[in-house]
Amino acid sequence: MSRTHVTGRALVFEDHPGLAAALADLLEERLGYAVAASASCIEEAIRLAHVEHCDVAVVDLDLQGVMAYPALDELKRRGIPYVLATGTLPVDIPGRYRAPLVSKPYSLRELEEAVHEACTGRHRMGA
Repeated sequence: MSRTHVTGRALVFEDHPGLAAALADLLEERLGYAVAASASCIEEAIRLAHVEHCDVAVVDLDLQGVMAYPALDELKRRGIPYVLATGTLPVDIPGRYRAPLVSKPYSLRELEEAVHEACTGRHRMGA
């Protein structure tokens, strides 16, 4: 079932092309977000985090073997909430980057709940 209205704009940081496409489809078709842009490497993720207008970002922490922490720093600086969609264990994520998390593989319901949690500020991001 497709949503008929746009909820907001989203960024996708995911280095696996198939997962990035599936995630963009879920965000657009099922959750009503317009995907503003997608990045598969840390350099592009940092650039997009710096310049792109969006309401939420969904971030895989490991982008081609490089941790996405610099991109998260920029999202945090701009006050953009994010969801971590990753295979990284929560215990391995520094406290300052904690955010709503969905572990791969995740369901639409898990993603929807995490995006809602991030966007409503129910989850307190690290200081």
